[in-house]
Amino acid sequence: MKTFVILTRRADGAAEDFKRLAKPEVLHVWQGFADGIVRAVHGLAAGPGAAFELESATFEEARDYIEALPYVKENLLHVQYWALKPFSDYERLVSA
Repeated sequence: MKTFVILTRRADGAAEDFKRLAKPEVLHVWQGFADGIVRAVHGLAAGPGAAFELESATFEEARDYIEALPYVKENLLHVQYWALKPFSDYERLVSA
């Protein structure tokens, strides 16, 4: 299952908390790549934050991975989950 996750910085997040947790955060993301759950990470053009593309057996597995991120555990980020499904409208396009 693919899940997109948008993480944006909370306005009340202290800079020193981000700095203190930066290394554990990066290590968790790196481990996600190594484990195959993280497929891609992108920064947001609109401001501080990131977009994750995750691949997991279940939505719960993706959610558990994100909830274990140090920044998320410390409530420094807003989290939006977008579970995806296969796009099926191609059949309609070619059968018209």
